[in-house]
Amino acid sequence: MIILNDDDRDPRDEELFAALRAEYHQPSDSSYWAFLERRIMGRITAEGAREWWSYFPSWSRAGLAAAALALAVAGITAWQTRKTQDVAAWHEVLESPNEMPIIESAGGERTKQREATLRYLIAR
Repeated sequence: MIILNDDDRDPRDEELFAALRAEYHQPSDSSYWAFLERRIMGRITAEGAREWWSYFPSWSRAGLAAAALALAVAGITAWQTRKTQDVAAWHEVLESPNEMPIIESAGGERTKQREATLRYLIAR
């Protein structure tokens, strides 16, 4: 921040200050303030009592678009997760074939022979 002394002031500053004061001066006419008050009060009474959500009607399209995007992202994420789990399970089965469980059945001698053959084939 630069601090200037009165001696260091630009002589054009006074002209600029005068122009800004003329542009932004307070109106001396009392009708201006009465008119401004009528405009403000008219706007307030025109609005009336509304629920808080009624002030956001223009946001409905953006909200629906955001909700649709969120659902799409959640769906894609769930699909990818399921796909990754399936691939991991498949690799686990392929990498450890000797640890594959054999289901025992309550069948007779023929079923036991089939299971023995299946165990022989899997062990190889």
